[in-house]
Amino acid sequence: MTNFYGYEIELFAIEVLTEINGVSVRSGVDLRGGFWLIVHVDDDPGHLVWICAPVSSRALSEVAAGRAAVRDAVRHTVTGTVEVVTIVRGRAVPDRCLLCSDIPSELLPLDDFHVAPAA
Repeated sequence: MTNFYGYEIELFAIEVLTEINGVSVRSGVDLRGGFWLIVHVDDDPGHLVWICAPVSSRALSEVAAGRAAVRDAVRHTVTGTVEVVTIVRGRAVPDRCLLCSDIPSELLPLDDFHVAPAA
């Protein structure tokens, strides 16, 4: 389980949807029961980065089933924003809130990155 404590958001990662080539996608919930996609986009041990995207239950279901690209869900959240959580050399960096349209391309999964549906 991944928990983000000490940040402006507090999320609980509840299910690993996929882990491929350094990209981990998890579903999570916040303290109010809201749904989130949590995408670990940088696995450099000295610079860990997660994109945390508030999503609808339908968007989460579509991503989990492999019918929607992770990138699309992150670029089209329910609030129009994402939280960027970063740890540099073991120290938490204040999280950043970005408009979906302002997410740097290096923080986004590839266009065709989908979760493989469970067999």
